[in-house]
Amino acid sequence: MPPAAPTHVMIGGGDPVRRRLERIAPGLAQAIAARQPRFATRSIGARREIAREGEMPTGVHALLGGWAAYARHFPDGRRQIQHVLVPGDLLALDRRTPFAATIIALSPVTLIDLDAPLLPEIALLDAASRRNALQTARHLLDAVARLGRQSAIERFAHLLLELRDRLLAVGMAGPTRFEMPLTQEMLADTLGLTSVHVNRTLQAMRQQGLVVLAGREVTLLRADLLAELADYASPARTPDAMEP
Repeated sequence: MPPAAPTHVMIGGGDPVRRRLERIAPGLAQAIAARQPRFATRSIGARREIAREGEMPTGVHALLGGWAAYARHFPDGRRQIQHVLVPGDLLALDRRTPFAATIIALSPVTLIDLDAPLLPEIALLDAASRRNALQTARHLLDAVARLGRQSAIERFAHLLLELRDRLLAVGMAGPTRFEMPLTQEMLADTLGLTSVHVNRTLQAMRQQGLVVLAGREVTLLRADLLAELADYASPARTPDAMEP
């Protein structure tokens, strides 16, 4: 089936892309929206490849909707999800360098292309991309620590708190609840566990009164205790308060 023809949308005041841009480069979203009222979007189905490692970006794309991930596939069929992308996130770390990882859609996604031709604010957009890349590097370092030294419950706690804070920053979560379209298989690939271990860990966390996962909805019953277990510091309490 050929890809759907692109549609064009405005960057609304409450959508996650605008919220994300305003956090990493205040004033940028308003400036580019005034210059270029509508931006091209395209839809990609779940489990499809968005970009391949080593390819050059064709623009500055962000997730308008849906979840994606940087991922590494191994010849024997194993997969490691290296970093989860949520609505509002920019895909490329730098529009002038090849993708450092393959990007896959974890759910149906909608991409928006912010790189309008001859955009006068392209320097500001590049600065925003650099800040985005630095924050992504921090998340990747956190992922290394999770995989290398934390127990299964600690890994889960840290990941769920990180996702909560990143979604909260773009208006898609509350302090204790958010929607997460990740299957147990995806969680296993993210946390370096088997699907069976994921299931057992979630049951244990529910029995301990820490977390409830019902369908797509995650409820953090004891966010304070989860943070203590995972040695997690909320971005609001760290020096780079404009994060996540």
